[in-house]
Amino acid sequence: MEEEKKKTKNPTLALILSAVFPGLGQIYNNQFSKGLILMALNIVINSLLFGPFERLIASRGSMPDKPTLIIVAGYTVAGLVLLIYSALDAKKTAERINREDEMKNYQK
Repeated sequence: MEEEKKKTKNPTLALILSAVFPGLGQIYNNQFSKGLILMALNIVINSLLFGPFERLIASRGSMPDKPTLIIVAGYTVAGLVLLIYSALDAKKTAERINREDEMKNYQK
């Protein structure tokens, strides 16, 4: 019975972890490669966003140039898509792990 509790994953916790930092929920679900890839993608997107975002802030009162706005918007959308995908995937995976464990225990 203790072994069953160890394998159970909390879908809400998996979702929250990935919402805090994409990939954390996957690592919680023992999907280490997927989690590291999502973390790396998040870091790359945020790194690429840093320069254009800095130019956007530096423009303060004046209207920033259109390419900078498009780049900032694009990277922001990419980051949000990654965040949402990561959080929902972590939740669904935790639920699937729990269902599979229930089926294994039921078959015993």
